[in-house]
Amino acid sequence: MAVQLYNTMTRTKEPFAPLDPPHVGIYTCGPTVYNYQHIGNMRTYIFEDVLVRVLAYNGYDVKRVLNITDVGHLTSDADEGEDKMEVGARRTGKTPAEIARFYTDVFFDDFKALNCLQPTIVAPATEHIPEMLDLVGCLVDQGVAYEISDGVYFDVAKFPTYGALSRLSLEGQEAGARVDVNPEKHGPFDFALWKKADPSHLQQWPSRWGQGYPGWHIECSAMSMKYLGKTFDIHCGGIDHIPVHHENEIAQSEGCTHQTFARYWLHGEFLRMVQPITREREGETVTVEEEVKMSKSLGGFITLGDVVKVGYDPLTYRYLCLGAHYRSALSFRSLMCMRP
Repeated sequence: MAVQLYNTMTRTKEPFAPLDPPHVGIYTCGPTVYNYQHIGNMRTYIFEDVLVRVLAYNGYDVKRVLNITDVGHLTSDADEGEDKMEVGARRTGKTPAEIARFYTDVFFDDFKALNCLQPTIVAPATEHIPEMLDLVGCLVDQGVAYEISDGVYFDVAKFPTYGALSRLSLEGQEAGARVDVNPEKHGPFDFALWKKADPSHLQQWPSRWGQGYPGWHIECSAMSMKYLGKTFDIHCGGIDHIPVHHENEIAQSEGCTHQTFARYWLHGEFLRMVQPITREREGETVTVEEEVKMSKSLGGFITLGDVVKVGYDPLTYRYLCLGAHYRSALSFRSLMCMRP
């Protein structure tokens, strides 16, 4: 049976033709292990698991790489603010390594409970710092990245096709609308490849630019290319990765190699949470149901453990996810509305 995939890059369904049949290389963005993964995150991994199974059923030999972000993912997805592992360390009083081990184990327990196949390669970011530094060095040496007082940044103006994945034109975009304005940056949308660390920072490594730690985006480029090559077949993630994380991955990867990074881009839609909201209406307090994005940063999220506590099998949640197309938003009723 011929396989067709919807490619976010082209916004069309395309016949799937791997680079080196029957081998297929897939990179899937993994968890940032500073907290529990919510069931919205897990919906993405279920969709990716179905993709792997469909390809295997059709005779392909699938090599799936999944990263573990245990350093470098800052509190803003645009690579601004504090490292999320540092925030987690302060919250718990544990070291970043202890936090990473705990939440990685919980993640894979949930992964297994949802009957997801184990990835071929699991790649923690902290075990691939040399590969990241090599990639940053390549970009600096080629003149598409530059050093300023707080780190090394990619020069978006040097990559003319930036925005092709998200269909976002930077012309006319208001400076500071996505990231804080830094007067040292060549352009407002330039993003961090390597951040310089002060002595109090818990995770840092030596580099030609001084002690520091990687930006979030550089890890996925460095690790995917290490295990799958400069060009590989499929890159997956959630739709929230399209306008920043995956756009930046393409720029920094192709800015170094001058080759196509990933040939097919697949993205899963959000899980939206239906929850009761108390509002004042015409002098009365009423309770209505509203849909909101499930989000750790917004403080409202449900874990697979929460679902199990109210009496549901994890595979019931998998079945729920399989009842909707992966590119369609899916609503989940808050546990406050579910049976005790």
